[in-house]
Amino acid sequence: MIFLIRRFLYFSILVFWIAVLVFSTRLVSQAATQTSVPSSKTFPVFKEIEPNVDFWIDIFTKYSKAQGVLHDARDLSRVYKVIQLNPDNTRKAAKENQKTKKKAIKKYKAILLKLAQGHAPASAKEKKTAALFGSVPKASTLGQAALNLRIQTGLKDQFKEGLVRSGALIDEFKRIFLSHGLPQDLAFLPCVESSFNVNAYSKFGAAGIWQFTRSTGKRYMEIGYVVDQRRDPYISTQGAANLLKRNYSVLKNWPMALTAYNHGLNGMKRAKKKHQTYPRIYSDYKSRSFKFASRNFYSEFLAARQVAKHPSQYFKDLTPAKPVSHTLFKVQGFVPAKDLAKGLGLGINEIKQLNPALRKPVFDNRKYIPKGYELRLPQGIASQAVARAAAPLYKDRQKPSKFHRVHKGDTAGRIARTHKVGLNDLILANDLGRRATIYIGQTLRIPSRGEIVPLKTALAKAHP
Repeated sequence: MIFLIRRFLYFSILVFWIAVLVFSTRLVSQAATQTSVPSSKTFPVFKEIEPNVDFWIDIFTKYSKAQGVLHDARDLSRVYKVIQLNPDNTRKAAKENQKTKKKAIKKYKAILLKLAQGHAPASAKEKKTAALFGSVPKASTLGQAALNLRIQTGLKDQFKEGLVRSGALIDEFKRIFLSHGLPQDLAFLPCVESSFNVNAYSKFGAAGIWQFTRSTGKRYMEIGYVVDQRRDPYISTQGAANLLKRNYSVLKNWPMALTAYNHGLNGMKRAKKKHQTYPRIYSDYKSRSFKFASRNFYSEFLAARQVAKHPSQYFKDLTPAKPVSHTLFKVQGFVPAKDLAKGLGLGINEIKQLNPALRKPVFDNRKYIPKGYELRLPQGIASQAVARAAAPLYKDRQKPSKFHRVHKGDTAGRIARTHKVGLNDLILANDLGRRATIYIGQTLRIPSRGEIVPLKTALAKAHP
């Protein structure tokens, strides 16, 4: 009897380990399948967008920010002129460039409308423009072209700088995507989104390398007044992998899944329901929000991927940055950043650069590094040394904030000025959104220095 029980146990254990081995093999196989499929099938270049891909390759590698390419927004093979711009990063230069662009668009709009009215091209410029439309263009085609004029500023310098920065991150990004069973080439998407700039911040409130908005980013990471993980290159890449995986699971192909990264999953679901295939969506889909950026997002990715995988074909003197090694330490309490840096013999900027997710209030002593935060420190600092330096600095609670009850006539900007805090800090502290919408009677948290009243007590006072 004992012999039979032993045999049964041995057999059960054997079956268990065989099941584990099969399951593990399937996981590895799934990841390998995603990356071993020919890239032409994973990321197809449809004939409808071939001119677009070529256009964006030129924008990324040929034209600098001192050049603007005047083109047809619907047919990117139709380039009318390259205009000269002021490359300075100043308001004066921006205003000057805006006038230059308006003038060029006005001039070519007049030419196209003249040709649409049946006038024969007279000047060399008119003849060159007419030649872009074939021998006998329709008046309606020329008239529509007059409405499609657009100028794209060159991105050569910005793209090259992004490729240099990518050297420090790209291998880890590829590993993250592979661990999710996704194509590794998705790691090149930040070339389009942010040029691998961890400090990138758009006028629409998108932040970090992957340009997550607050609403989308909150599904995958922590975003707040003290910590904004959109700015952490590794955590945000995990978020991007999860978002792209979700898009692909719903849309079933990468052209649509990538477009959804820009346009939104629900928008692409509507587009797919109406037009079925990506080429038809590109050519025929019309929506108030499906504009130039969304229509061209997949083409931009293909162009960026081509350049990033073969940089020597486009840039002669490019030396990618090297990965920066670091060590991780989870703090066991709330800790002042400056005091910890001093205790470790580090400059505060060293901690700041290695931990971009920690926001400004942490480094100007308005808030502590939060309890449980996984801190990145220079490679070579022993965990025991960090523990010794941090132990006497730990606080039981985070530094609290003041409060303001909204009255008639208040605006977020006015409240920020009254309390001498940044408007963006006020927005983040209260999750107000991009428009900073507030309403009468609302209680806002005002980030402040050095208050010792516990946060729960302050909240109770604010809400009697």
